[in-house]
Amino acid sequence: MKFRLGVVVAGVLLAVTACGGSSSGSTSMPPVSNGTARVRFADGAPELEAPINGVPQDICASASLPCYLQVNGQTVTSLFAYGSATEFLNVTPGTLSLVARDEDGYAVGPLKSAQLSAGKRYTLIVVGSYPHYRVLTFEEPASAKGKAQLSLYEASPSVPSADFGSFTASSHSGFKQLGSAKLGDVVTVSLGAKVSNFGGYAGQGKKPFAHGDVTLASVNTFDKDNVLPFHNATRFSLFLFDVKSGSGPVFGSLDE
Repeated sequence: MKFRLGVVVAGVLLAVTACGGSSSGSTSMPPVSNGTARVRFADGAPELEAPINGVPQDICASASLPCYLQVNGQTVTSLFAYGSATEFLNVTPGTLSLVARDEDGYAVGPLKSAQLSAGKRYTLIVVGSYPHYRVLTFEEPASAKGKAQLSLYEASPSVPSADFGSFTASSHSGFKQLGSAKLGDVVTVSLGAKVSNFGGYAGQGKKPFAHGDVTLASVNTFDKDNVLPFHNATRFSLFLFDVKSGSGPVFGSLDE
């Protein structure tokens, strides 16, 4: 009998871009050609469970164990786990089919995305719980042409809507609500030409969820002064997932 022990992913970003509870680089996004879409894929499901010997078990439980994400039959990463994301990839427009699969062949999916259009950028996030998984499709916000922005991707099925905003990073105070988002939506607000000593949170009103506040420096340690824009990054993206014991629910990335 096969048995798996679930290992908690403790808020660590597994890819070099997107969705990081405590560490992430800046996301570089090359121009999108007219014949393709640019897409990154993230795991927002606390457990991706498949029946093993009749018992649902997490097949992507640990960052140290291979779990493959296949898109239209092609493997795009071998490190698909809660809080992880891929880089932006070129894909053929249309509806995508996603399958998460472990090295023994146990799988979740196929899961279908919404229709993707050529020349656009998207973030696709797997959400839900066994046996009801799905893919949320977020069209990437437009660039603010060098000005700072804050976004919330609401990808937590257990939270119908959430508020988000800023706080002073050095004192961990001064929480200020800047916007709200419903499940499946990404909402972006302008922060002006430049901000410093900056942190972002998701929660209810001015109160962040537990472990729901993230600083720029915690996402990219080189941004020690918590400033935005930072190099090519102009947008601080927050991702709200269903909470996993010991991790989440808010992850962050620095995006163009």
